[in-house]
Amino acid sequence: MSSKKFLKIVLSLSILSVLFIGGVNYIIDPFNIFHTKILKEQFQMNERFMKIEYLEENKNKYNSYMFGSSRIGTTPPNIIDKYFENAKFYNFTVSSANLYDYLMHLKYFIKSEYPIKNLYLQIDIDNISSYSRSESDYLRKLHPFVLEENLEKYYLSYLTGFFPFNVKGKIALNLKRDDITEYFIETGIWTKPLKEKMIQENPEKFIQEEISFNIQNRRTVKNIESENNSKALKEIVDLCLENSINLIIFTTPHNKNMMDTFIVEDYLKFLKMISIYTDFYDFTGYNTITTENINYYESSHYRENVGKLIAARIFNDKSVEVPEDFGVLVTKDNIDEHLENLRKQIKEYDLNKILE
Repeated sequence: MSSKKFLKIVLSLSILSVLFIGGVNYIIDPFNIFHTKILKEQFQMNERFMKIEYLEENKNKYNSYMFGSSRIGTTPPNIIDKYFENAKFYNFTVSSANLYDYLMHLKYFIKSEYPIKNLYLQIDIDNISSYSRSESDYLRKLHPFVLEENLEKYYLSYLTGFFPFNVKGKIALNLKRDDITEYFIETGIWTKPLKEKMIQENPEKFIQEEISFNIQNRRTVKNIESENNSKALKEIVDLCLENSINLIIFTTPHNKNMMDTFIVEDYLKFLKMISIYTDFYDFTGYNTITTENINYYESSHYRENVGKLIAARIFNDKSVEVPEDFGVLVTKDNIDEHLENLRKQIKEYDLNKILE
């Protein structure tokens, strides 16, 4: 075979491969970038892209925002709206969000003149080990407008990328329809209708069968992004002050099984860092809510009822019965006492686990 003929074959195969991959990515649309909707159920969705795309056309419908990872995504905005006069919140929940995401989006909102009076911001404790976004993380790529990058180049990257896990996952979900997540772009929230139905019908059975509730975790998650997180939080607080944005910060009430993954002093150091820059409500630890698995879909995501309790505590809503041990207003003045109380609580909880 001549070298010219060989090169033609290689070139032809390469073109066919690119066309095939591009066709699969467009038709399956694993991250819902192209909105082809050939497969209805979405296995995963790049909310960072979807929500900016939506808000570019609809930003004037809202004047306040909820920032958080997927864990805040079960809280409907109208739960928060009622505590403010003339507020219209949008739930800007995005998968695995950290302080980098919050800072980048806040900067973009301000620069693009999004109306923003209030920012209701939830901080996950697992942020202690994460910051920024990887270029290869297509599920969590920031919108090109936020990064001041080219939109066409962004689309091309999703056409030509190789995503076997995501493609397979979307196909399997649409065949089995066993763990459907419903996304509501107008409010920003997501729901788990099948899991919610299972919980309502037989909560004991649900808890027994949910794997994440029935494993033993070790305290391995370290506070390795202290410097980046500190700088980002300070900038967020400063931006809100400079732009007259009412900032409400609170920590995620992680399920007890997830709490078991944090190295105690690293977790407490993170809380101390937050208190340096702002007052905040702390819902972490082993309390009435976090130790009851029925409040969660799995060890990572709490249900809507928890979001209601969080808001009721923050806004002192006496019409809602909130457990006394759920939520503490933390300031510079009481942070040390609060951390000491948490140490005692954790020590007691760990001891009881051993005795059981």
